[in-house]
Amino acid sequence: MNYLLDTNHWSYLQRGHAAVVNRIRQLPRSASLYMPVVAQAELLAGVELVPDPPRRAELRALYLQAIEQTTEIIPIDSRVAERFAAIFVQLQTTGRPLPTNDIWIAAIAMVHDLTVISHDAHFQFIGVRCEDWTVTS
Repeated sequence: MNYLLDTNHWSYLQRGHAAVVNRIRQLPRSASLYMPVVAQAELLAGVELVPDPPRRAELRALYLQAIEQTTEIIPIDSRVAERFAAIFVQLQTTGRPLPTNDIWIAAIAMVHDLTVISHDAHFQFIGVRCEDWTVTS
């Protein structure tokens, strides 16, 4: 199985959230963790917003550790843009607008047949496979 971690799960991983860390440790060797370029941008923006230079350096180091755990950072391409447009129109038509970045993440997951790992329940309205690793069974 291959997973696309939403920004919140990359953040949980950086903070050492026990359930998320344990879940990643338990994944089979054949599993891959992917980062959508959107999550990369959100993580970097979070680093840059921190006014305290030592804290910003600490967050930058945590970001680099997260990057080391990814199999690949998946970009936005034409196929993803087409899927984004279809999802966006569907959500607008049904009166369920969602955060734009989450629509991009869902589009990337659908095009690349990945399961989104997120704490955000609204992915269910898009029809993408989604798991929340903060919940222990």
